[in-house]
Amino acid sequence: MMGTSHAVGGAAAWLALTATALPSLGVHPLPPEAVLLGLPVAAGAALLPDADHPSATIAHSVPVAGRVAAGVLGAVSGGHRKGMHSLLAVVAVLLGTRALAQVDAGSFHLGVALVVTACTAYGLKVLRIARRWPAAWASGAAFGIVLGVLAPERMAWLPWCVGAGYLAHLVGDLLTTGGVPLLWPVRVRAPRWARRAPVLRRIWLRSGAVAVPLVGDTGSWREQAVFVALGAYVVWGACAEAVAAAA
Repeated sequence: MMGTSHAVGGAAAWLALTATALPSLGVHPLPPEAVLLGLPVAAGAALLPDADHPSATIAHSVPVAGRVAAGVLGAVSGGHRKGMHSLLAVVAVLLGTRALAQVDAGSFHLGVALVVTACTAYGLKVLRIARRWPAAWASGAAFGIVLGVLAPERMAWLPWCVGAGYLAHLVGDLLTTGGVPLLWPVRVRAPRWARRAPVLRRIWLRSGAVAVPLVGDTGSWREQAVFVALGAYVVWGACAEAVAAAA
């Protein structure tokens, strides 16, 4: 999926898991204020799996260093759509975010501020709410500083917010023809008989990745339709939660 689709998907996943003011899964209901605060974080976190690709949005977030970091991540994780697109990576991100959120600088919750700053900046840039990286980073930093000062004991939801966005990315790519290697580093290659089966060969790929290619190739018209539907859900959810928060 494209970066914009991933970002909207991350925000939609967060709403579906936590919102109370509109139809949702109700897995982890939160106060409207927390739902709203998490939306930009989840949107940006949904871009993190593509940090293994030198052409991804995150690779361009910081001159030179961004591409170097993407190259290192790609090498460590086996390349694009390998380790960073696995269930193991989801667990690592959850644990890493939880640990980072505990880092304080006196009364300032530095770890929370860093996570919120980065994720918000990524989301704002890919959705073109901020046209240039300096504006995206400035906006993300302002949001991060506010939450770093005001929030943390009520922000136990932060690792789950980042995890929801990250997992939404994997689900999005699962729906494309390229699929994802969910069990990485374990790679179960499709046997010859599976590669000859008309339907199964599109689900169990030769590389060992798994796909449920309902949206077809990345950037297809079906992906655009999903983007519009998820975008409408996010706008509806944000408005409903804002009204609930003001009530």
